[in-house]
Amino acid sequence: MDIKILDKLTAEKIAAGEVIENPASVVKELVENSIDAGATIISVEIEGGGKNFIAVTDNGNGIKPADLSLAFKRFATSKLNAIKDLDSLASLGFRGEALPSIAAVSKVELTSRNEESLAASKIVFEGGELVEQTEAGAPKGTRVVVRDLFFNTPGRLKFLRADSIESAKISSLLSEISLAYPGIAFKLNSGKRDVIKTTGDGNLLHVIGALYGNDSAKAMIKISRKKSDLDIRLDGYISAPHLTRSSRRWITLIVNGRLVKNAMLTNAIERAYSDLIPRQRHPIAVLWLSIPPAKLDVNVHPAKTEIRFLEPETVKNIVYRAVKQSVQDSPGSPKRLTDFNYDLEPPLNSLQTTFLWEKTLPEATYKTDHTSDTVHDLLSVKPGYLMGESYTESYRLIGQFLQSYLLVQKGDELLLIDQHAAHERINYDVLERNSGADSNKNSIQLIMPFKIEFPPSWSDRLQDLIPVLNDHGFHLEWIGEDSYVIRSVPFNFSTDTSSEQIYDLIENILASDCDNNDEYEKLIRKNIACHRSVKAKQPLSREEMEKLIKELIQTPNSDYCPHGRPTTIRFNRSQIEKWFQRKGR
Repeated sequence: MDIKILDKLTAEKIAAGEVIENPASVVKELVENSIDAGATIISVEIEGGGKNFIAVTDNGNGIKPADLSLAFKRFATSKLNAIKDLDSLASLGFRGEALPSIAAVSKVELTSRNEESLAASKIVFEGGELVEQTEAGAPKGTRVVVRDLFFNTPGRLKFLRADSIESAKISSLLSEISLAYPGIAFKLNSGKRDVIKTTGDGNLLHVIGALYGNDSAKAMIKISRKKSDLDIRLDGYISAPHLTRSSRRWITLIVNGRLVKNAMLTNAIERAYSDLIPRQRHPIAVLWLSIPPAKLDVNVHPAKTEIRFLEPETVKNIVYRAVKQSVQDSPGSPKRLTDFNYDLEPPLNSLQTTFLWEKTLPEATYKTDHTSDTVHDLLSVKPGYLMGESYTESYRLIGQFLQSYLLVQKGDELLLIDQHAAHERINYDVLERNSGADSNKNSIQLIMPFKIEFPPSWSDRLQDLIPVLNDHGFHLEWIGEDSYVIRSVPFNFSTDTSSEQIYDLIENILASDCDNNDEYEKLIRKNIACHRSVKAKQPLSREEMEKLIKELIQTPNSDYCPHGRPTTIRFNRSQIEKWFQRKGR
C-alpha cells in the first residue's frame, strides 16, 4: 500500500482517542482547566450519563478574547514554554490537547470572560470545525458546553456503557477531585438532581463526610508528616483499623494536587496496616503528597494519572512510616488484629449447623415465619441432578488439607476440591433453581433495622439496583440524602447481617459495571452464595466433608464456582506415578 499523510480531521479524531475515552474524560479535562484557572466554584451538569450533554462552569480567570480560538489548537497551552519547564510544573494541564481533542469528537460551545474584558466571548466548534465566534453576556469565568459526544465517531460511541454507569464514573471522578481540592466548592447535577455538593471551606474532613458519610468521617485519623531535608510533606486522613472496605478504590492519592494511581504508594499504605485489619480488607485513605516537581515525571501518559518518582524507595518509606506511626499513635488504636473480634474462623461447635443449613435463627435479631425444616428444604440439593453414579461407589474421602481443600479418591484419580468454591457452586445452583420464588416470603425482617450511608457517586446506579435488591429480599428504604434503612434481608444471606456486609455487597455489584436486571440478579445470587458458603481455613467434620462431596457431584457445572474459579483439580494415576518415577512398575 502507498504511504500517505492523514488528513487533518482524521488525525485529530485518532489523537483525541488517547485523551477522551468517555464522558468522564471530558469532565476531568475541563475541571482541571477550571482548577488551573484559579476557580473557587466549579459546577458540572450532565445528561444522559454525559453522552448527550456536559457543562462545566467556573468563576476562574477566564480567557482573553484574542486567545479563544488559539485555545482549540493542538499543543497550545499557557502552562509551559519549553521542555525544561516540566521540572517546575505546578499546573494540572500542560499538553495543550484537551480542548482540541474534545472539539474533534463533539459539538462544543465555550463562553469566557476575563477580568479585563467588558463582555464575554463565545466560540462554537462542531467536529473540530469552527462554526462561529461572537460576543456574549456572561460573568467572569468560563462555561464549556459539550453536546453529542462521539457523534462523528460512532465506533467509539457504541462502546460507551449505559447512562447510569457513565454517570457513576463522572460522580466517582468528581468525588476524588473534591477530596484533592477541599478549598473549591464543587457541584454535580445529573438529570436535574444534585449528586455532589461540597462547601469549599478548605476542611478535608468535611468533604470526606459529604462523600463517604458522617460515620466514616468520625473514624478518620489525621496524618501530617514533613521530611524537611528532602522538602517532602504528607498530609491527609486515614481510617481507623475498624473501618475497612472490600476494595482499594477508597484509597485516594494526590501528588502535588494531581490525582494519581500508584501501586507502590498503595502497597505502602496497606503494608502499614498489616496485622491490624483482616486479609482482603482495605483502609480508606486520602493522602496529599507534596514533593519538589523536579523529583517527579508527570509526562508519562496523556491522561496524566501515572507518575514516576526520581527516588521511589525514599517516597515509599516516608509514606509507610507516616501511616504506620499515625495508626499506632491514634487514641484507642488496637495493636493486634485479634482486638477487632473479627470472626475469621467460626468456632468449631458452630460449623455443622452452619454447613447443614439447619441453624435456628435467633429470635433476638430476626422475625420469621419459616421453620428450620423449610430453610433446610429450600437450601438442600434436590434429586434429579445425579451424575450417573453414587457417591459411595465411586468416591472415597481421604481428608482435609490445610483446612481448605478436600482430598478425594475417585477410581484411579486423586481429586483436590476447594471447599469454599465447591460449596459456593452448590448454593448458587440452589438459589438459581429457586429464583422464581416469591422473595418476600423468603426474607427475614430485622427487629432492629440499621442505617447505612452510601457515597453520592453511587446514587444514579442505586436507582436501578435497589428495586432488584428488594425483589431478592433486601428491603432498603430511602430516608433522605444518601442514607437508607435496611429493614430485611433474604433468610439465606446471613444470620448476623451487618451494615458492612450490605455495603460490600452493593460495592461489589456496582464495581462489575452491570447495566441490566438479569446481570444484577446473577451477581446478587453469587454474593448470597458466597456469604453462606464455608470458608477456607475452616475445619470440617468427616460428616460435613462427605455431605459437601455428595452435593457437589449432584450439582450441574460443578467444575467451576459461580465466579469462574475451579472447584476441583484432578490428578490421574499415570501422572502421579510418573512424578514418583514408578512408570511401568
